Amino acid sequence: MTFPRDKDQMSKTLLTRISRFQFRCHPGVACFTRCCRNVNIFLSPYDILRMKKRLGVSSEEFLGKYTISLIPEASGFPVVLLKMQEDQNKACPFVTSEGCSIYEDRPWPCRMYPLDQSEANGGFHFLAQPSFCLGMEEDREWTVMEYLEDQGLAPYNEMQDLLGKISSHPRLSGEFIRNPKIQEMCRMALYDLDRFRRFVLESRFLQIFYIEKEIIQKIATDDVELMKLAHRWLEFGLISGETLKMREDVVKGKESSKSWTKV
Repeated sequence: MTFPRDKDQMSKTLLTRISRFQFRCHPGVACFTRCCRNVNIFLSPYDILRMKKRLGVSSEEFLGKYTISLIPEASGFPVVLLKMQEDQNKACPFVTSEGCSIYEDRPWPCRMYPLDQSEANGGFHFLAQPSFCLGMEEDREWTVMEYLEDQGLAPYNEMQDLLGKISSHPRLSGEFIRNPKIQEMCRMALYDLDRFRRFVLESRFLQIFYIEKEIIQKIATDDVELMKLAHRWLEFGLISGETLKMREDVVKGKESSKSWTKV
């Protein structure tokens, strides 16, 4: 398949998982690390989990030093962007002349490049064109599926599906989360995982909710299990109230099912 060289046409070219394209990024291409400058990179909860663990810092430290938090007017659902360096190039804080210093734990958008996923139809399209990304002129050929597998996207997509189940739910469609306390609790559960761990283990959380013993044991050290619990808690509070079970003594005490916002 031959792709158009015009930028607008390439961005509209719909790719499927079996579509083939050429791409190889390496220090030998003249544009090496150019795509790591002056760009908005939205970080998923799993991105932050991997990056903060790679750097050996807490989620609070990572968020404070490397990110910008926003509350979109359309939803009130918190999002986090990677903070670029305050230099002329506005470069990623983790890029060096040799490449990415956290390459094995780089975020989802960096793994996808030069592709992006089309939300409307579930396909893929190009983010870049060969005039900008010379790696697209290299002779390495892939199918989209082969490239996604090579970039290690499976665990990222699995965790993103958990978040998508909440953020795209019809109950939240067109709704704006106006309560600042709920906004902050969403931010904590999604992005500030170490603070959420303290919240679970040191507050009344385990007195209110029945959590399986094996899960309680795991969340003390397992960030992925803790993140899954955080998504269950958010889904319970924002959508259905069915992903967690309240303890019988709490139910008999007639505590509101919305008490998750007060724990």
